[in-house]
Amino acid sequence: MRTTPLQRRRDFIPELAQAHAEELAYLWHRRRTAIRSPALTIRDFGDLNERIEAHLEGLLVCGQSLHSIVGERLTLDDRDEVFAGALPLLRSGNVDATRSVLSSFAAATGERLEGLRDALGVAPLVHTEATLRAALSHGSSGHAAAAALALAAHRRLDSADPRLARLLYDPTPSVATQAWRAALQVDAAVNPIPRPYAAAIGHDDPALRAAALEAGIWRSEPWAPNVIRKLAERGDFLGLTWMSAVGEAAATQRMLPMMQGMPGPTRCAIAARSGQPAAMQALLDWMSDADPATAASAGEAWTRLTGLDVEGERASLPVDAEADEVEREFAPEVRLPDAPKARQQWAANGSRWLAGTRWCRGHDIGVSLTSVAQRTIDLEARWDFGARAALAGAPVFPPPPAI
Repeated sequence: MRTTPLQRRRDFIPELAQAHAEELAYLWHRRRTAIRSPALTIRDFGDLNERIEAHLEGLLVCGQSLHSIVGERLTLDDRDEVFAGALPLLRSGNVDATRSVLSSFAAATGERLEGLRDALGVAPLVHTEATLRAALSHGSSGHAAAAALALAAHRRLDSADPRLARLLYDPTPSVATQAWRAALQVDAAVNPIPRPYAAAIGHDDPALRAAALEAGIWRSEPWAPNVIRKLAERGDFLGLTWMSAVGEAAATQRMLPMMQGMPGPTRCAIAARSGQPAAMQALLDWMSDADPATAASAGEAWTRLTGLDVEGERASLPVDAEADEVEREFAPEVRLPDAPKARQQWAANGSRWLAGTRWCRGHDIGVSLTSVAQRTIDLEARWDFGARAALAGAPVFPPPPAI
């Protein structure tokens, strides 16, 4: 019996390709929100990048049909979905596909522009650099800021670019914030270019303030420690968080009582970020707080500092008095800490911890960062170590990625 050879109409399964695109959007959201994670390690971050690459390769199998699979995502208003449409097209090597992304970039605003900027910031610049430079020089403020950040992510932005300087003064906070994030990547302590730090740090917009102060810290600005101290002393959240990250032990001890009015989980997170023995002692007390959210956060912070488990029984978080039966039945649960166990750990290790300076996952990272510690500590602790080194005039690695 003769059979007709199977004739394939395509070399991919459209439904599977769409699944790759959906997973790419999901993973990109996780990856971009994980850059400063207090829970994930540098290895976890690398794993996310590898998973993104795997789903990207699954989409590139679509070849000439790729635009029909992901092109519609360029018109959406969700940052991560737009990214999942743009990156495969940019990575395909197809000039027409790249043109479609650049055309979308020229007309985009809001989250769509952010998603396209993200893709342009991680895809090769072979066919896109000229357009990004044109947008930086002649585009609207929004497009110029997006182009600046994408170029900075590739280390292809000149810190002395006059448009970058103007964008730092832009009245739209989201535009100026992107410019400061770009400056973070390209500014250096050697031959520093004057920047309007004071105006940005004094702004009402939290993201703009944070971006400007971080840029100053990584550029070793001598005024930064004093500004951080003054902000912290008046209870400013930005000042307290950076004081915990770069302040000395005495400053942390002064700071802890000032945080009593803060929500318990926020207070515990700031204490954990400091990594200092005084914070450990505060967490021991907060583990017995009547509020289960505070107690649970104190236990998690303790583990973040010591690397030791203190998980105890489960407890439901309080629900609003007007909550219905369903909300009450499915109230979020937390793990309360085993406070006596934590005190036993303090009794056994307290003298060693008190002799250290900053702890993360059981490693003292106040002075040096061993290869084992680098694999173990979380990303936020890693960048804080780098920020302290930069502030001291002895940078050890670049700041967190721009994108």
